[in-house]
Amino acid sequence: MPEAQAYCRYAVEERGKVEKFWGTTWTDLVRIAVSPRYEISKALTLAHAGRRGCMEMPLRRMRENSGGLLHEFVHIYAPSDNRFLAEGLAVHLHSKLAGNPAPPNFGEDLHELAARRLPDMASLAALNKVRTPRRLNTITDARTAYILAGSFVGYLMERYGLDDFRKFYETENYQRDLGKPLEALEAAWRLSIAPGFRDAQRTAMPLKS
Repeated sequence: MPEAQAYCRYAVEERGKVEKFWGTTWTDLVRIAVSPRYEISKALTLAHAGRRGCMEMPLRRMRENSGGLLHEFVHIYAPSDNRFLAEGLAVHLHSKLAGNPAPPNFGEDLHELAARRLPDMASLAALNKVRTPRRLNTITDARTAYILAGSFVGYLMERYGLDDFRKFYETENYQRDLGKPLEALEAAWRLSIAPGFRDAQRTAMPLKS
């Protein structure tokens, strides 16, 4: 079937991007089930249930090219029991690497979207305590949770680099691996995405010759 073959070729490309960025932490086949029965794409909860390497994708998302295919590949390559960090990494890398816009930001800047939602979230502590397979929308609405997670993880990776972030991602120990507790890192992240602060940074950037 030409449609399925084209999607498989696209999936190979998206998987290659994740593997190049994160490394070969998964070498087996990836099985993608596409069906109109699926409401959302899944891979993380499947991995948690012992089905790592499996993915579910709604048929509509496949045909519209609006599914988080790369997002789900990240879950296969880098699953975590910390749902907040796992979704944050997948959202950030999809935004950074993927060939298509997808939920939760559909190509919009994650930091700008997160800044608009900060007044509705006093602290990230509750989100950080959510364990897979529990959903982040038990704390706040799903789109807000995913945008905040993606922005925060993006900030950590930009601030500390991939190597240090990977060590932290394995342990979830903010203080030991990143040098500060979650509360201090959250405060710095909130400041960094504040519209006034970001505008000042852009103004201060030297012009390219």
